[in-house]
Amino acid sequence: AGRALGRVGDFIDSGVESMADQWAGKITGKGLAETLARGVIRAVPLAAASAMENLRAAGVEAIDAVFSDINDVEGLKEDVKLTRNLGFDGKTVVHPRQVDVVNAAFTPSKKEINYALRVLAAVEEGKRQHKGAVTLGGDMIDKPMELRAQTTLAQARAAGINV
Repeated sequence: AGRALGRVGDFIDSGVESMADQWAGKITGKGLAETLARGVIRAVPLAAASAMENLRAAGVEAIDAVFSDINDVEGLKEDVKLTRNLGFDGKTVVHPRQVDVVNAAFTPSKKEINYALRVLAAVEEGKRQHKGAVTLGGDMIDKPMELRAQTTLAQARAAGINV
């Protein structure tokens, strides 16, 4: 796991360095900083995906670090939204007033729950029919999607939702 994350870090570093070399002298000041930031921002989902893959393979939940500004509720909401979109399973909190925001963000919606149920039903139907590949609405269903559906339902149950 550490090696894969290291390679992603090397990729990010080399991408930033090559961009800096490419634009040295052509873009300066704020423009250079913004251009470099765009490159790093594009690399973040790749790093997160690699981290999630390694954590899932190891059977470890991906829990994001705290958002330390306990007075910035809107900032926390944005941070948690990004955290969930990157594939994290949860987020630690540093203050009780953060609990409801984080719980709300990580509680699956009815739409997500229904989709998870449909994914798992398609997988079960495929097993009954001894199919090697399963589709749902024209999309292939693979093992990571099955695991995500199981996780969605487990999160719903943990939130007290009857599924």
